[in-house]
Amino acid sequence: MIQQDLFGNSDIKQQTPLSNRRVGFIGKFKNRAGLVKKVKEFGASDKSKEGLTRDTQILVMGTDVKQEELNRLLCYEHDGWKPLKITEAELQDIFRGYYTGFETPPVAKKQVSLDMSYYKWTPPVISEEDGEEAGVRCSSPLIYGETNPIYGMEIYVPDRPDTDMGVIRQMIGNFGGYANTEYYDETNVVMLSEDTLRLLEQGIKDDVITKIEKTYNESSTKMFNIQFTSESDFIAWVKRRMKEYPDESTIALLNKYE
Repeated sequence: MIQQDLFGNSDIKQQTPLSNRRVGFIGKFKNRAGLVKKVKEFGASDKSKEGLTRDTQILVMGTDVKQEELNRLLCYEHDGWKPLKITEAELQDIFRGYYTGFETPPVAKKQVSLDMSYYKWTPPVISEEDGEEAGVRCSSPLIYGETNPIYGMEIYVPDRPDTDMGVIRQMIGNFGGYANTEYYDETNVVMLSEDTLRLLEQGIKDDVITKIEKTYNESSTKMFNIQFTSESDFIAWVKRRMKEYPDESTIALLNKYE
């Protein structure tokens, strides 16, 4: 415990867990305005305010939090923006000088850690998002129906040992998609092999998964809006399409793949 009465106001601003941190508030509080004022007195960023943003580093959660606010928090966490969540009682602990356990990095930084929840992702409904990253959030995995879901899509198709992935990339091109050998900020869809998926289900990340994480986390992109698909689902869809709409070029590629 730090005895606050030993420090002046300037010292408190430098040494509390709130120092230069962006603090947000969601839910109901007896005196929200008073709390916002006090966190700033304890050194919090002037940008600290009611509500939640991607840059929020400490999120104080009150009672009766609206579903809209919880949905927004879930989406931001999916994107890798994960504020430290505390209760009003814990905030009062900070005001009283109990600082242990409330440490946060000095700068908000996204950190996505992929698991099967990303492959099987249904985004919650939220109102329009702020900033240039606003847009429709995609669910995953990619659904192959009667229409062509890959037309116009930027698709990351990782190389795989002992498999000519160029054949799959050519098939994607035949259906109007853009198959890439690298993961880019513009990527819409990621195609995973059965081996990668099997490992991910066991909580193991192979080089493909860690490469996606590293590329996204180091990029300026704020939203992880990716649909995943499996190589086997894509091939099964191509076979169904060829039964209804035979195409010599694609059939030849299928035969080469198999």
